[in-house]
Amino acid sequence: MRVYESATIKEEKLTGFQSPCSEFAEKPLSFDERYGLGNPGIKLLKVESDFPQLGVMKGDELLVDLSKRPGPKSLVVTFLEDEVRLFQGNKLTDLDDVVCGVVTVIIRPFF
Repeated sequence: MRVYESATIKEEKLTGFQSPCSEFAEKPLSFDERYGLGNPGIKLLKVESDFPQLGVMKGDELLVDLSKRPGPKSLVVTFLEDEVRLFQGNKLTDLDDVVCGVVTVIIRPFF
């Protein structure tokens, strides 16, 4: 069995001017920042049945924003009597008495 010596990392020293392009470098992709996952008004729900008329399939995960008001074409999740329901916004008439949120992202696994 061979035992390798651990490599040492040398401290990088900058000399001269830094590249002027470094200020335009993109930040790494963060789902937390992009979709607001740290916000307490954002919920992640897993779909347990198909809704082909709404484009939502079993196994999809929905990011639901509880602070948004639904528009006529929004996908709306309602929480009624321990039951979660999915509607299109123009199908609902009275939203004032119902706890609801708007679907902002559908995450679909492709496997």
